[in-house]
Amino acid sequence: MAHNIDELESITAPIDHKCTANIKIASINLFNFIEPPLAYYDFENIYSHGQWQKKCQWLSEFLTHRQPDIVGFQEVFSPEPLKRIASEQGLGYFAVVDEPTLISDYIYRSPVVALASRYPIVEISSVEPDARLVAAMGLSSEFAFSRKVLRATIEVPHIGKCDFYVVHFKSKRAGLALEPKLIEPKPLENQPLGFDNSAPAASIKLHSETQLITEQALGRWASTMQRGAEAALLFNGILVRRQASKYPVIVMGDFNDSLTMGALDALIIQGESIHSNDIKAAGLGHLSDAALAAVFAQYQLKDAYELFIEANLFINANQQGSLTGNTAYHREHRAATHYYGPKGSVLDYILLSSEFDASHGRSLAQVVDYQTCDRHLVRPEYERDAYSTDHAPVIVELALRS
Repeated sequence: MAHNIDELESITAPIDHKCTANIKIASINLFNFIEPPLAYYDFENIYSHGQWQKKCQWLSEFLTHRQPDIVGFQEVFSPEPLKRIASEQGLGYFAVVDEPTLISDYIYRSPVVALASRYPIVEISSVEPDARLVAAMGLSSEFAFSRKVLRATIEVPHIGKCDFYVVHFKSKRAGLALEPKLIEPKPLENQPLGFDNSAPAASIKLHSETQLITEQALGRWASTMQRGAEAALLFNGILVRRQASKYPVIVMGDFNDSLTMGALDALIIQGESIHSNDIKAAGLGHLSDAALAAVFAQYQLKDAYELFIEANLFINANQQGSLTGNTAYHREHRAATHYYGPKGSVLDYILLSSEFDASHGRSLAQVVDYQTCDRHLVRPEYERDAYSTDHAPVIVELALRS
């Protein structure tokens, strides 16, 4: 579904960072960005005026300091204040394709994603799952993305039109409540010693802890299935669009899972993982390995962090003799973007198409920097960070290839 483009009057940023042709792309989960007197999820969740001002100030200072050119936002309840803050930082083009859901009175749920850009947005659309594929996957006909995916086509200097996707996949929360149920026990084939099978079987009511564990186990798996289906159906939408437009692709947002855990495999599928019989069945068996790799490469997405490692550690490899060792070290020590208690996880990603892969012969740009901005999580200062966000923004910097 297409949407009108909301173009704001561009306002010059406080400092001019565009002394080079480099492009900065950021993804930020804003953690309940909602303007009072509105509330998120519950009537008690309302920021005071002072708390809201601190939250807005944190975001404004972040944008001023980091100077991104294109930003994808998640957990947006109040897009208008966000649009104003972005505009003040020179991000004069803004896009949103959905609105949060009003529960009652002033209480909202289901925050949305948004995008702000320094460069013109020429098209905005939401991505809808293909009903035919939904049925083929055995999903309900009512299947929908838990949050609408935003696609914005942006005219990027020196590169041209690029498709930016902002996502917020289904969380890991169980979200499943079972009705209390009486379970009829079945006769045991191998009866425990002293068990009287002739006694009438009484219905068993699940204990509270048993029901809770059941709800958690089933609910988490249901969330994983939803998240995996979202990733696969989004990737199909990206492929269809890519085949038609040939535009470079950037996917960013809160994935709510690790790319290495399996549920999100579809987004980073590699040609090497496709069985030779499937390749032959698709009519591609006549292609050489090199030709086949080139065909697959134009549709593959790669983690910007991985591209950063690959593109920038060759000097270390030459000096120290082991690129493999260096890449393994950086993967192992990748900074977390979210913490649950003391445990950190990487949930926020920026994925890039082959135009930004330095190893690809026809790439237009390469990743020269990757930042996980986690100061407010690992070294917080209350006055500055108390109303920031529970995620670490990620920023990738691209440089044009000569």
